[in-house]
Amino acid sequence: MVLRSLLIQSLGAVDRFGYDFESGMNLIGSRHTDEIAYAIRLVLGHRVSSLPACRVREDTRIEARVCVAETEYRVMAKKASGHPKLCLRALGADGKDLTKEYFYRISHCAEQDLSDVFCGRADQALFRLLQYLDEDRYYTSQELSMRTERLSETKTFRAYLKAFIKTFQTEPIREGKRYELSLEGNGRYTVRYKDENDRPVLLSESEQTLFRYLCFLRTAEFWRGFEELRNLHSIKKPLIVAGFLERLDEGIDITDLLQRTLHLGRQVILLTDKEKNDGLLFGNGPCAEGGLRRPKLSRV
Repeated sequence: MVLRSLLIQSLGAVDRFGYDFESGMNLIGSRHTDEIAYAIRLVLGHRVSSLPACRVREDTRIEARVCVAETEYRVMAKKASGHPKLCLRALGADGKDLTKEYFYRISHCAEQDLSDVFCGRADQALFRLLQYLDEDRYYTSQELSMRTERLSETKTFRAYLKAFIKTFQTEPIREGKRYELSLEGNGRYTVRYKDENDRPVLLSESEQTLFRYLCFLRTAEFWRGFEELRNLHSIKKPLIVAGFLERLDEGIDITDLLQRTLHLGRQVILLTDKEKNDGLLFGNGPCAEGGLRRPKLSRV
């Protein structure tokens, strides 16, 4: 699944925003990352919205071209008369209404959609596997079952979750440092010094961001592995990353980390609200407000 283009009109603080995407890595610089992320999640059929309804205007309009397998859909969202929320439609190349077909093809459970999004300090990937493992403590009755469309009730899910935690391989959080990402037996991601489990670790803000991003990446790997095990769905939605680049020190090289993200076989959309990020330069890109030159990384 690839998002080809996006046009936003009159959404929140955005008057007009347009962007043409590549199938691999995309880097967008804008002051309005919340609105852009919301619009992307909306047209990709995510079930969780983070944008307050008051930001939707009467003349709000969102248009996108989305390719699913070899079929391209024109997805549109606007307010219907007397309806407080945006209504979505998907059209085929001939203008035929294919809304039901589109949303059936791209349907994922809520937990999969949540795991496709990194949102900086608010990211919940740190605790997701912990909550899956001990659902009675963290969810109300049947809540996780509904959020996973009953996948969490299967023996396969439980067995795979325990195996993922048991076989988890630690990895350095930052090159040249001795502390590393670890996964405890209860499913909680932690940071520890290599071979010194009892020594406390104090991370800088940049390192905390790297830690959270690695948790996000490993959780995405968990869901990819489970999907492949169950042969659940051939459609892989784009990964949406916001609140990441602007929280890193300039000296941190994340090229390998971004390459690894691409190895998940997904389109990646990086959103940032600052113009200075790890040597990635602003240029005259397709973004109406000024775009970032895309990182020179291999495409999916």
